[in-house]
Amino acid sequence: MNLRIELDVRGLVSREQAEEVRSAVHEVIRDERIDNEVTLSLREHDGEHMVLGRTGHYPVIISGVRHWEPEFKRGLEVAVREVAPEAYVRLLCVDVDLERAIEAGTI
Repeated sequence: MNLRIELDVRGLVSREQAEEVRSAVHEVIRDERIDNEVTLSLREHDGEHMVLGRTGHYPVIISGVRHWEPEFKRGLEVAVREVAPEAYVRLLCVDVDLERAIEAGTI
């Protein structure tokens, strides 16, 4: 399946903590071999620090996404919890082909 991935880690208290979380998330992404497709960045807004991850122009191809997605999210949550127990992880995986079909009105 062709996926667009968005992940947000919110509730981080400092830039240093955000950098630690980014490193932890990067390890999970690298282990899944999607580190070339998912870009991580740091953001600060109104004193809240966050780590954002997004796919670029091209989707990530994942087989068995029904099983992969919950395992991937659990891996992210465990990695984040180790450095930022109070943080919240949001993961969104969108089927790009389905999204395009809906936009085109073919479904």
